[in-house]
Amino acid sequence: MSGPERYIAESAIFGDTNLVDWTIAPAMRTVAANAKDAEDARRLLEMLGLIEARPVSDSPAVVVCQSPCVKCGKPGRKPSQSLEKWPGTVILKGRGMCAPCYTAVLNAEREARDVVA
Repeated sequence: MSGPERYIAESAIFGDTNLVDWTIAPAMRTVAANAKDAEDARRLLEMLGLIEARPVSDSPAVVVCQSPCVKCGKPGRKPSQSLEKWPGTVILKGRGMCAPCYTAVLNAEREARDVVA
């Protein structure tokens, strides 16, 4: 065994993590060729020490919603979308509002209409 294979084998034996560029590029290509998806490749490259690990955050994941409720500002989702896919959101009912806000607006409009009549 000579060349890059020998250097990689010796590095693995002695725990040398300071690999030179000519050993890193083939290793990254091999990982990319054998990974199932991008996240799998990232995990493998992190395990091998070829890329920096992502910082782990204790904060909850940010929910990106299509649009918030116009009145209360809660993150909203369409009625056809599941709560599992969009945690922390409410269903938008009508006029871009969640059900409680929409019901309150309708009741206020009914009362205003009944007072006039």
